[in-house]
Amino acid sequence: MYRSRTMVLLLRSRRLLCSILLLAVFSLQTKMRNVESFAVSGNLHSPSMQQESRTRLCSTDSGDDAKSNGNANANGIRFLGRGANAIVRPGVVLLAPAEEFHHYLRQSAVFIYSMGLDDDDEYVVRGVILDNPTPFNIGEMMEVKTAGGIFENLIYRGGESGGQEAVFCLHSVEDMGLEEIGTSRVYQGGDLERLDGKNDPSRVKFFFNYMEFLEQELEDMLEIIHDDGDGWTSVEVPPEIVLDNDCDKSEAWSRLRNAVRGK
Repeated sequence: MYRSRTMVLLLRSRRLLCSILLLAVFSLQTKMRNVESFAVSGNLHSPSMQQESRTRLCSTDSGDDAKSNGNANANGIRFLGRGANAIVRPGVVLLAPAEEFHHYLRQSAVFIYSMGLDDDDEYVVRGVILDNPTPFNIGEMMEVKTAGGIFENLIYRGGESGGQEAVFCLHSVEDMGLEEIGTSRVYQGGDLERLDGKNDPSRVKFFFNYMEFLEQELEDMLEIIHDDGDGWTSVEVPPEIVLDNDCDKSEAWSRLRNAVRGK
């Protein structure tokens, strides 16, 4: 009798797991339908935002950064401050403290790609989690299946905000007439056929959804310092780290935290 009940529970658990996976696939496929706009415009972009610099969160003077925080280490990783002293501007990566327990932000490395006014005139900061891969590549999630090149690249879940229009790519292709994100040597969006034909697929990374912070919300996060001195940390990294298509869950977070340990 005990064994029979155990088998029933196992079967129910498996059915529940299958249902969850099917819902996840359906949800992602729904979000990815917007990717079919490639056929019309060939472009990917996240929701529009008017760029506007203000407050200490928007420091763009990398020269001042260098004077305050020293040079990059041998791996090109530069410490830009912790807690209330952390520099936040487009192109930096924010590292969560060890005691961050938010579902998405726990053990996360967040690349800040945009700061400014959204469509509702709210000042927001947007970033993508660099090390939260999904099991799906960009090609297999398109209605017209495409394989090879960048279409084999995995899709990373950038965060909890967004929708069907929030599927986009970051890349390090310089000659597409796009504006650099800060001083990161990383760019957003562009024509996929050009990206696929011109460069190594490792220079392109796909995301759906993003993290979005209100100005005061991010200020409050940065003010929190734990008993061991840990807090949100800002770093500057090479584009290869931002665009790493092989990193597992929380791998970038762990690597970058270790690189600036003791700072």
